[in-house]
Amino acid sequence: MNQINHMQKDTLGVWADSMFPAWVTPNHLTYVRILSSFAMLALELTDLSMGLIILLGLVSGFSDLLDGALARQRGQVTKLGAFLDPLGDKIFALILAFILWHQGWVNVYLLLSLLLTEVHTLGIPLLVVIQRKRAGKSLFPPPAVKPNRLGKYKTFCLAFGLGFVIIANWLGFVPLEMFSKFAIYLGLLLGLAAEFRYFRDWHAGMWT
Repeated sequence: MNQINHMQKDTLGVWADSMFPAWVTPNHLTYVRILSSFAMLALELTDLSMGLIILLGLVSGFSDLLDGALARQRGQVTKLGAFLDPLGDKIFALILAFILWHQGWVNVYLLLSLLLTEVHTLGIPLLVVIQRKRAGKSLFPPPAVKPNRLGKYKTFCLAFGLGFVIIANWLGFVPLEMFSKFAIYLGLLLGLAAEFRYFRDWHAGMWT
């Protein structure tokens, strides 16, 4: 199974490498995801075309598949990319959630639940800074909290679920909406499990 997954990743990387010229870096694709996400937010706030929002959402989601594959294929895995990629994922997911709430397709409790799965983003660096200050250590550089596997699965489920709930409501396709909401709730469960692991790792001294 691992060999099959590795071959699939290699195939996607080879395809991405053939699609983009050498001057296009994986980080460029991540920038596209971030900019597309904010463009979606701007379109939602100005009550413009939902069809265009969905198109930009597909562009954002597609870029998420390609930037990592392209980085591995070209050997361009960088610290900046490792920071920007999960940041872009979080921005994309949160903007999708806001659009759903703004359209009245989900309630505010879903947004609050999503925020609970991101507590580690600020919580762990704050705890580490407090620990360092008490120990008389330097506060810099700040800790880099790397995403764990559960966190990555959570982000995928949420982005998939939130995106397709928007498409389902736009099309009025109830079965797709039900399946997409299942993906959202699965993502929330994975997110809570990931939070437990983040703080367990902090307690074990991983980021001190």
